[in-house]
Amino acid sequence: MTIRTGGIENTRWVSHIAQIHLTTDRRRLDADVVAGADQRVIAADKAAVVESRQDYAQVLGRTRFDVTV
Repeated sequence: MTIRTGGIENTRWVSHIAQIHLTTDRRRLDADVVAGADQRVIAADKAAVVESRQDYAQVLGRTRFDVTV
């Protein structure tokens, strides 16, 4: 995902969208783990969480953003 910012309002919107993606990916991972999904599905979910976490950190101007799963 590529994120461009251009002003404070756009930055807030982009941050909100990145947070929604991160929350959605984390919830999907949680649900798949509880449901006993195949390890390939769980691995894909984990990869999505990592990518979303990196995107969100980038929006916040950080190099890292920790998420406990």
